[in-house]
Amino acid sequence: MKNPFKRSNNENAPAAVTGYVISENVNRGTISKDAECQLDPKKAHIYNLIIVDESGSMGGLEAVTISGINETIATIRKAQKDFADKQQQFLTLVCFDSHHGELPPIRTHIDAMPIDSVQDFHDYNPTGCTPLFDAMGESMTTLYARIKDDENASAVVTVITDGLENDSRKWSGPALRKLIERLKEEGWTFSYMGSCHDVEEVTRNLSIDHVLEFDHDQMGARNTWHRDSSSKFAYYQRMSREFHADDSLEEKMAIRRANARAYYANRITPDWIENLTDAEVFVFGSDPQGNHAGGAADYAVKHFGAIYGQAEGIQGQSYAIPTTGDYGLFVQAVRRFVAYAAGHPRTRFYVTRVGCGNAGYDVHEVARLFVEAIRVENICLPESFWEVLGLKFFKK
Repeated sequence: MKNPFKRSNNENAPAAVTGYVISENVNRGTISKDAECQLDPKKAHIYNLIIVDESGSMGGLEAVTISGINETIATIRKAQKDFADKQQQFLTLVCFDSHHGELPPIRTHIDAMPIDSVQDFHDYNPTGCTPLFDAMGESMTTLYARIKDDENASAVVTVITDGLENDSRKWSGPALRKLIERLKEEGWTFSYMGSCHDVEEVTRNLSIDHVLEFDHDQMGARNTWHRDSSSKFAYYQRMSREFHADDSLEEKMAIRRANARAYYANRITPDWIENLTDAEVFVFGSDPQGNHAGGAADYAVKHFGAIYGQAEGIQGQSYAIPTTGDYGLFVQAVRRFVAYAAGHPRTRFYVTRVGCGNAGYDVHEVARLFVEAIRVENICLPESFWEVLGLKFFKK
C-alpha cells in the first residue's frame, strides 16, 4: 500500500499546503441543520468535532459505533447541564467513506449545533473506502473558519477509524500534520481511536498525542468510547474550573494548551510503586480477615498505611479489595471500590494485579471485573488489565 505520508510532486492538496482555505461546499447529511445560538461572552464555547469512519471495514461494529456516538453525545449533554454557568457546548458529527451510493464521501450530519438541540444518532451504514485525511482536513478547516475569531472558543477533535487512509483526493499526510500542529498551538485537543492498522506510526506522523488502539471487536470498540468519554468529561471539568472570561487571550490560550496536553491522563499502574503523593492511593488484594501477609498486601502495610484486620476499604494511602474466598464477594468488592473512586475524583487510585497472586485468579477473570473503571478517569489499571479490556496505550 502507498505510504500516505510520502510527499509527491503531484499532490492534489492545494488548500492544505498553502493555508487554511475553507471548502465552500460543506457536505451535510440528512439530519443536519443549523441551530441558532447566542454566544455568551462570559462563557467558554467548546466545539466538539467527532470524525467517524463509515468505510466497509467497520461492518460488524455498527451497533457499538452508534452506541459510542450516543454515549459521547450524552457526556456532552451532562457537561452542558453540570457546567451551564461556565460553558456552552456544541457538536459537529462527520462520517466518511467513498462509494456510498449517491451520497458524498464526507457527510456532516450535525454542524456545530448546540448540544441541547442534538438528537441521538442512528444513521450509520458502513461501506466503501477510507478517505480519512480528506475527512479530517475538510471538517477541521470548516470548524476553524467558524471559531477562529472567538477568543472563548476551544475545539475537541475525536477521530475513530479501523483502517489506513486509502482514498483521499485533496489532503496529504504531511499537509494534515501541518494543520494539526497549527491548531494545537491554538489549544485544540486531538484524540485518535484506531484499529487494524499501525496506529502508533500513523498518529506519530500526524502529530496526534492522545491515542488508543482498540481490538477490532465489540468489547474493544465499546471500551474505547468509554475511555474517550471519561477523558472528555475530565477536560470539561478542568475547563470549568480554569476558564475566566476576563482573562487575556494569552491566558485563555495557555489554559487551552495545558488542558489539551492533559486530555488522556496516564492510566496505567506502574510496575513498581515506591512513593505516593498525598492525592494517590495504592489498591491491593486482601483476604476476608484482613491478614495482609505477603505480596502487595504486605507492601501496603509497610509503606502505605494498610491496617491488619481491615479487609476492605480505605486505610492510610491504600485501599483493600478482598479477593480470596467467595468469588461473588470479590465481584461486589470491586464494584464498591469503583464507586468509592468515582466519589473521590481528586484522588488517583493505582490498582495492582489484585486477585492474580495468592487468590489464584487468571488475569482475564479479574480484568473484566474492572470494566466500569474505564469510565472513572482517576482509576489506573495494570497494562495487562487494559489489554484484556481490548485497549492499548502509547506513551508520547
